[in-house]
Amino acid sequence: MSRRSLPSKLLGWLTRPQGVFAEIDEGDLWLSLLIILLIASTASLARYNYAIKLPVQIPEFLPRPGQRIDPEAFKRNIAYFQAFGEAFRVIANWLLMALLIHLYMRLLGSRGSLKGMLAKAGFASLPTLLQQALRLVDSYTISRESLLELTASLQGGWKPSSFNLFILWTLILLILAASANYGVSKRRATAATLPSFLTLTLLPLLYALKG
Repeated sequence: MSRRSLPSKLLGWLTRPQGVFAEIDEGDLWLSLLIILLIASTASLARYNYAIKLPVQIPEFLPRPGQRIDPEAFKRNIAYFQAFGEAFRVIANWLLMALLIHLYMRLLGSRGSLKGMLAKAGFASLPTLLQQALRLVDSYTISRESLLELTASLQGGWKPSSFNLFILWTLILLILAASANYGVSKRRATAATLPSFLTLTLLPLLYALKG
């Protein structure tokens, strides 16, 4: 277990991330999992709040003859489904990001622990926790009309603003995490982290733009 105290680990990524990542090891995997679960639950609740404010149209093929579906109950079910999907996406993204970085590092001839990368990737996701916390506040305060306007503006596909400060911040921390976990230079860590990040983040956005 690393020598740094728990509060210092959680706050050190703001001031001395490289030093913190050097001390995080496999024993901190449980804390990393807690961070990811907190992000997932926050993102899930925000998604539910947004979904419950948006109108939903019941497909014509769903109601049976003589049957009426409650629109509000249907909307809640859709909101629950979207919230579950959001939580699953956060957890899957954490697992796949660490796994892809690990595989790229192995291809580059570097040695390191997958569990260690998972632990460090959880801490590298802390900017996402800030983002989701702000998103959660917005989901409670935004009006239905403003949300409808925002949703309509985003239907055209990917926007430059989709790549924001939080994403860039997370990418930088992932590079530092990979560098510490595999004992390699930042340039070598970037060569493994950037393709992984592009695969899980930018390619889906580019696909949406193409569509």
